[in-house]
Amino acid sequence: MPGHPLPAPSVTVSVASHGQRNLVAALLEQLATLRDPSLARVVIVHNLPDADLPKPPDATFDLVQLHNPEPLGFSANHNRAFAHCVTPWFAVLNPDLEFRFGNPFPALLEAAAADPRLGAVAPTLLQPGTLHVEPPRGMVTPIELIRRRLPGWKPPAEPAWLVGAFLFIRAKAFKALGGFDERFRLYCEDVDLGLRLRDAGWHIRRIEGARVLHQTQRHSHRSLQYTLLHVFSLLRLWMQLAIRPRSRAGRR
Repeated sequence: MPGHPLPAPSVTVSVASHGQRNLVAALLEQLATLRDPSLARVVIVHNLPDADLPKPPDATFDLVQLHNPEPLGFSANHNRAFAHCVTPWFAVLNPDLEFRFGNPFPALLEAAAADPRLGAVAPTLLQPGTLHVEPPRGMVTPIELIRRRLPGWKPPAEPAWLVGAFLFIRAKAFKALGGFDERFRLYCEDVDLGLRLRDAGWHIRRIEGARVLHQTQRHSHRSLQYTLLHVFSLLRLWMQLAIRPRSRAGRR
């Protein structure tokens, strides 16, 4: 029959589970329901002791499950998964995502095909309940954190970095940068990656045509432990910003 050829498998998905068995199982079911031929492999990193999850019967992708002997941070978990990446694109997904607005992968792949300098793209994330669009993120500096809380603040037209809840990263760019910086155990690793991609001359974009619901956990708003992790990550980021050369994007 005539028609468009099916896309070749081009995406490896990485999901880290912190004892979130039900959430990860639901995400696997969603990915299987998409029946998207571009999805080649899903890698689950079990960061806490847990049994393997069953592969959904409708899944057309390979399923790889890794078990950490001791808990690791966000960066290390997804770097471990990347060792099993077999495709040109590496998708980092949180377990708390819902594909309520359709399949986001075709729009992400279409944008990537249109610009060979795109190092990473991301869907537009919507907040639960209100379905408000999470705004593009500007440079994370002490002044910017204050400005966000003042009346009249407007988000930037283009993001300086992309949220780690759903990152669609060109595998060769990720490999060239050495993956996520594992000195960031939790928080700011996505900011750091976005800045390093831009420093290396890659573009980043948020794709309006791909929309995903993000059931934001916001642990740092409720837990002293996560608040301290957030603060330490910010301090590390600001120290690195102080010594990092201005990015190519900043010199244009």
